[in-house]
Amino acid sequence: MPIAPTYPGVYVQEVPSGVRTIVGVSTSTTVFVGASQDGPMDEPTLCLSYTEFAKTFSEDTSKSDLARYVKLFYLNGGTTCYVMRIADGKANSAITLNNEAKQPALKLIARNPGVRGDQIRATVTYDTEQPEGTFNIELFRWQPDPTGHQVKTASELWRNLSMNPTSANYAPSLLTQNSALITADVPAAPVAGQAYSQFGRPFDFALATFGATWDALAANKTFQLSVGGSPYVTVTMPAPATITSDTTLKSELKKAVVTALTPLPGQLATNIDVQLVDAPPLAFGDPDSPKWIQITHPTLDVFARPSLSNDCAVALMLGTAQGGLEVGAYAGARPAPTGMSLLPAGVFGNAVTTRFAALDPTAVLSMTIDGATIPFGAKGLQTAAAGNPAMYRDAYAVTPNDNNDGIREKLANIVRTVADYAATHPTDFKWKASAWGYRLNFFRVDDDADTDNAIANPVPAFVSWNVNANSRDNNVRYYALGATGTGDYQAGGVAGDDGDPPNPSTYDDAYPIIDREVDIFNLLVLPKADGVDPVQLYGAASVFCQQRRAFLLMDAPVWSDVSAAQGQVGNLRIGLVKDHAALYFPRLTVSENGLPVQVGPAGAIAGLMARIDSARGVWKAPAGTEADLRGVTGLERRFSDPENGVLNPKAINTLRVVPTGAVCWGARTMDGDDSNPGDYKYVPIRRLALFLEESLYRGLNWVVFEPNDEPLWGQIRLNAGTFMHGLFTQGAFQGTKSSDAYFVRCDAETTTQDDRNKGIVNIWVGFAPLKPAEFVVLQLQQMAGQTVV
Repeated sequence: MPIAPTYPGVYVQEVPSGVRTIVGVSTSTTVFVGASQDGPMDEPTLCLSYTEFAKTFSEDTSKSDLARYVKLFYLNGGTTCYVMRIADGKANSAITLNNEAKQPALKLIARNPGVRGDQIRATVTYDTEQPEGTFNIELFRWQPDPTGHQVKTASELWRNLSMNPTSANYAPSLLTQNSALITADVPAAPVAGQAYSQFGRPFDFALATFGATWDALAANKTFQLSVGGSPYVTVTMPAPATITSDTTLKSELKKAVVTALTPLPGQLATNIDVQLVDAPPLAFGDPDSPKWIQITHPTLDVFARPSLSNDCAVALMLGTAQGGLEVGAYAGARPAPTGMSLLPAGVFGNAVTTRFAALDPTAVLSMTIDGATIPFGAKGLQTAAAGNPAMYRDAYAVTPNDNNDGIREKLANIVRTVADYAATHPTDFKWKASAWGYRLNFFRVDDDADTDNAIANPVPAFVSWNVNANSRDNNVRYYALGATGTGDYQAGGVAGDDGDPPNPSTYDDAYPIIDREVDIFNLLVLPKADGVDPVQLYGAASVFCQQRRAFLLMDAPVWSDVSAAQGQVGNLRIGLVKDHAALYFPRLTVSENGLPVQVGPAGAIAGLMARIDSARGVWKAPAGTEADLRGVTGLERRFSDPENGVLNPKAINTLRVVPTGAVCWGARTMDGDDSNPGDYKYVPIRRLALFLEESLYRGLNWVVFEPNDEPLWGQIRLNAGTFMHGLFTQGAFQGTKSSDAYFVRCDAETTTQDDRNKGIVNIWVGFAPLKPAEFVVLQLQQMAGQTVV
């Protein structure tokens, strides 16, 4: 837009040059469509190396030769390909994990269909920042190493998952969006239950010393509280004069919590409450009934933490990190943990009654698991004298809470002792122990994949510690996708199924997906699959290539001899877009495990074209001594010159063995039969034309909706002409000067007034292609001696 000068001086304005660079598109991006044992189904997947392909789709060749084709593609110079796995009647492995109430909680589904999904294993643990609110899932596959031992592959570890649908770590959504192994779903929407933050330190209101204890530990001190993910607020504990009984403690503490929460939006204080629940008397060696103090909410998580000053959370063991117990609103919706879990009786309040009985006031000196007796040392799991109370006080080293670390101290000692024993008995003891808050978990660690989905957890025995049948949750070592395993914590197993071999309709269904998902590709290859006749596929594939300005590479049938090839090649042209396809014969020989294997040549030819395009340009025929085939040990058969002379006129591109190796020795499209040659007889001319069409199509999109007049036509001539001249200087066209090599026309002659009225601009681009020197004729003449007169 012109500048409107308003003051004396120099004005600077940038003026567009009118040049919009047209960039040449790729020429050798290849799409492979076929069957595979693993990998995404009906989803074109970009692979930039064979290693990436093998990791995604596996190297298995039992279903098709897809892996062999892709490998030869990269060995021969290919750089970029899309792979689309197809099959009929496929099924994904799946398993439904139950919660601790033995109700369906979370369904795990193998991301890719097929039997390989049955190899996926899942471990559920509660070893998180909130062990009674969130959970972890480890996913992996078993795979034998060279020594035959099973090792984990493709491992994934997802931490701090939640069953709260509003959480950023909501397990079904997070796993589905991020896991490479599985997707996840819920059989029914998770339902919130009562959540609470429970003091780790109990109080006995019957003791005469209660008032003094409360005064020393809590009165007028503070802690911080969050409800339903709200910002933390500071709660000031009630003064000692207001606490005369358990009833007044409940009411005064609730009043303090409500006062702190009321300024927050959302009426969080409305349903907040304080409850007292019985703590197990035996755990304290006291005849009275100590109480756990709980701050509860019916549907929202309640979390506590220490204040920065004047804190009482540490002394009262309030908050998970301080030794308290915090049960999340969706804790009951979590899948049950794997292995064997034990919980102290009464720790979870009145809601849990079938847990193991607590330690009695005497020392526990050893435990036995899987036949191994593990000593705890001189002190054992020592407790203080009865009445102090025993399970709450501890006789070990000083802690921030003056030895008052309670049950979790005992569990930590058990875990440490088991780890020490395992370190000194690496060959005969295969167990580890973990403490998740107030849970004790035992897990067998070995590479025996046969016992993954079966319960094989012996019950640990403790001297003076009662561990009965109702005190433990026995579960499998690993959940295994596929058939449902034993136990009460899984159901609805579905075995994976590779499906039946694809048929022509399966391929037809694949092309619209590729059209939608793949922006640009240049070559299409259909690897050999069991039970599939490629002759039935090529017609529809060539039509798809024509629509997408791509080129089809065809494997010749297994012809018995040259005569069969000459007589039957015509059948392949029926229904084929002949100038968008080329045929290659015979098959290649590769070595696998020392044995020769015959493979169709299309994958190797695609890689060869990529190599020639990069080194010489798409206008160079991908044939000749420069077009050597790599990664092969030979050819299925060899041809003589006369035999090649029969096949070449029929547009059968032969692969031959010459002194320099195995090479491609033909460059004709299926329209190149001498009986009816067309404009696109040769592969490089057709591929060059497709390259020009696609590049100009993409490079001239800016023209749409521009004013259709001479200024626009001039810009089109400039930009298209610049692009064509660049190719001319690279040797893409015939001619010694540009006017002989190409032309670009866009003016009133190509675009009439009627065209302009219809909104049409016509651009004519012509080029003089370089035709390959298919026949080199040498004329030799013997020079006669001259007579000198």
